[in-house]
Amino acid sequence: MKYKLKTSVSEFVIHQEPLGLWDLWVDDMPTRTFPTPDDAARAVYEQDSGYIVWDQLEEHNAPEGLGGWEKHE
Repeated sequence: MKYKLKTSVSEFVIHQEPLGLWDLWVDDMPTRTFPTPDDAARAVYEQDSGYIVWDQLEEHNAPEGLGGWEKHE
């Protein structure tokens, strides 16, 4: 399973690793690993994604949780 979020800056993807953790990818590059997909989505919203271009924006339109992300089985 994975979740995708397209923004005007980048495409974020959260997908599960074989060991159960969740990786956050930005434009096909890995950034950080999280215990849950909700934690990864929150990091994008809080601009703690590990992607400096996104993390330093003054404004963004990312949702606070996974509710605005596309879910892919």
